[in-house]
Amino acid sequence: MSAQILQIIKEKPAVKLPETIADKQLYSVFQPIYSFSNQACVGAEVLLRGNRLADGVPLGAKECLKEPEGVKKSDYVRMMNQMHLKSWLGHKPPDSWLFLNLDIHEVKSLSEFCLGDLFEELNLKGYEVVIEIVESEIKDEELFEQLILILRNLGCLIALDDFGAGHSNIDRIWKAQPDIVKLDRQVLLEASKGARGQSILKNLTRLIKEAGSISLLEGIETQEQALLAMDVGVDLVQGFYFATPAKNLSAIQSGQQQVQKITERYPAFIKEKHTLLQVQKKSYEALFESLFGKPDFNALENGMKKVTQLSFVKRFFILDEFGYQVSEECEEANKTALDILKKGKGLCWKNRRYFLKALRNQSSVYVSQPYRSLIDMQLCLTVSRSILLDSGQIYVACFDLFYHDRQA
Repeated sequence: MSAQILQIIKEKPAVKLPETIADKQLYSVFQPIYSFSNQACVGAEVLLRGNRLADGVPLGAKECLKEPEGVKKSDYVRMMNQMHLKSWLGHKPPDSWLFLNLDIHEVKSLSEFCLGDLFEELNLKGYEVVIEIVESEIKDEELFEQLILILRNLGCLIALDDFGAGHSNIDRIWKAQPDIVKLDRQVLLEASKGARGQSILKNLTRLIKEAGSISLLEGIETQEQALLAMDVGVDLVQGFYFATPAKNLSAIQSGQQQVQKITERYPAFIKEKHTLLQVQKKSYEALFESLFGKPDFNALENGMKKVTQLSFVKRFFILDEFGYQVSEECEEANKTALDILKKGKGLCWKNRRYFLKALRNQSSVYVSQPYRSLIDMQLCLTVSRSILLDSGQIYVACFDLFYHDRQA
């Protein structure tokens, strides 16, 4: 570690609360964070709240965070951190983390990040504190990397906050190697709308885990969202469904009961989900019933053309056993810029799951996840099945179906 960083960690700047802050009363509130696997609270995020001193009217978050006139932003942040840490010591459960948001917006110097002396003063261990860094506020990459080094040497855990919102960059995960990645509530709201959003949330969760981080989903407000969080595999959860922010942590037990409730409800949720998928699959199987026993390729192609008269069927295409399209594009379309993508015979789909699955399990219908088609750049899903003709030739028959996410 460089001498400069050692000095920054050890320095103890004296910051006195100015009189000009007396027009507002500020205090800390805590929102518990839970683990599905532990079935328990593992810590809490600390948040700033305040009232106008003159009449007790609650202040908005921006007004609370706004530094008083004549006070440096870095000094004001340090005062708030000191208040949060002291308040946490009076309420913290054993073996738990405090999630502390470190405001790095407009910060120009490493000295403004000093936390080491606060830990020493309050007898806090670095590993008891998770420092949340808002991903969108990172402007200076070099300063960011030095900050991570300082926090690591203090023993703190690092959480990348609001991931998935706005201008999220996946390379932040590689560079910071955060211990925890907090998925933004907007990702959850999109996942609540339909299968495509759920698939994206599940893939983001998988990416976070494969990068070596713990995933935390915030903003959970309903039982449906809590079940969805468990289903996509997130590690930690936070939101009003479990507990609202409060000055003390008396709601921890009721939140743990909610975690247990979701865990007990989950098998029924999965069974219901599986039943619904099976019902849908039965309807998709009906698309292929008229295609069995066809003597040759022409008869198969004509049979599939008839099926496309159904309003929810977008197009059909036929693949040979090597994954190449052997049917012409059946959908008439106006000339657009998308015509640079080839259509019809000769297209190669051998790497698509709908081809591989149908060929491997020749007695089953495969239903893809929703995706954006290369043919017209519109959302669809593909259902596929192997068809054995009387001639002995095997083809994979595919139908693209219109897909629309349901609205929340």
